[in-house]
Amino acid sequence: MGTVDLHELRVYQLAMRVGEDVWSLTVGWEWLAKQTVGLQWIRSADSIAANISEGYGRYSFKENARFCYYARGSLRETQTWLEKAISRNLVTESIADELSLKLETLRRQLDNYIHSFGRTQSNNVRESSTDDSTDLPPLEEFLATFDSPP
Repeated sequence: MGTVDLHELRVYQLAMRVGEDVWSLTVGWEWLAKQTVGLQWIRSADSIAANISEGYGRYSFKENARFCYYARGSLRETQTWLEKAISRNLVTESIADELSLKLETLRRQLDNYIHSFGRTQSNNVRESSTDDSTDLPPLEEFLATFDSPP
């Protein structure tokens, strides 16, 4: 079995989507909000997918795991900036709830992806867990629930 392409990894796809969502939310903000919360939030959200990608490109489970830990740190930072945006009334509650759900789902996917490195003996990577409670619908189906207007 060959290596899974980076763009086929659900964890990477959702990380990319989160980055685009944060960009879309912040692009129209006023100067002060954009220069303070917005730029930091975009950087942390984009860093999630960037670190997943960089680790994947290292072709070493140890290096991949290390960059996935960086991605997980960026994910936590992204959650913090979401909390700041909420407290400063920059996002609506419904948008915050949707993004929070995506971030939590992404965290679970990232944790499963990291844990798979220890169980994998070849260059193949897995995203699923042996725990059926963390199985998720296909990415397209999951994301479709967020495409409808609030």
